[in-house]
Amino acid sequence: MKRRFFLLALLPVACAQPNQPPPVTAAPPAEEPEQVFAPGPIAWDRLSEDQKRRARDAMRRLGYDTSSEEAVLRQWNALPPAKQRFAIRRPPPPPPPQRPSTASRPASRPATASPRPPAPPR
Repeated sequence: MKRRFFLLALLPVACAQPNQPPPVTAAPPAEEPEQVFAPGPIAWDRLSEDQKRRARDAMRRLGYDTSSEEAVLRQWNALPPAKQRFAIRRPPPPPPPQRPSTASRPASRPATASPRPPAPPR
């Protein structure tokens, strides 16, 4: 019951505070958005050099012949459009760096046995 009253008392205070702008972060500038292709097969000559490199790497991982440019084009045109899009997709961004742990944090207490005796069987 006390908890409800406490939460109800905080409600007007929380609603009265103006919206604060998000904190400014020193993140690197965002890259340009990746090009979106129309449905259907993607022409090899419409790809950027980075997308061509990713497509070659994906075809190599799938075991396709990538020894010559003609073989790559032949394999690319044989791929279904969904696999073409999957092959040229941009990899996800790296995870944010972890903050180093500080020595000022108190060490966790070692686990100790409970001082209470075990409950009797029912």
